[in-house]
Amino acid sequence: MMRITEIKIEGPNGEATLRRENRQIVITGTRLTRVVQRRDGQGVPVGETFELVGRADNRQANLVVAGMLEKYLDGYRGSVCDVAEYLGVIETFED
Repeated sequence: MMRITEIKIEGPNGEATLRRENRQIVITGTRLTRVVQRRDGQGVPVGETFELVGRADNRQANLVVAGMLEKYLDGYRGSVCDVAEYLGVIETFED
């Protein structure tokens, strides 16, 4: 029997790892918050870590989590189609 234990995803503004821990779907990652300009003119990206938690048995809660994840990794709140891509990854860990 095949079992998926972890999925890594990337968006234009960050990256995240999804895994299941008992009944929770735990999503940890880093998202871009700003770009700081150095003296030489080069931009240095600055990010912050985040954690989101979904439920293996609650699709409605996971839809909200997918919207937040899409906003963090894409840098903006997208359409339903954009969120659906992230929800599809989260659904991998649902019951």
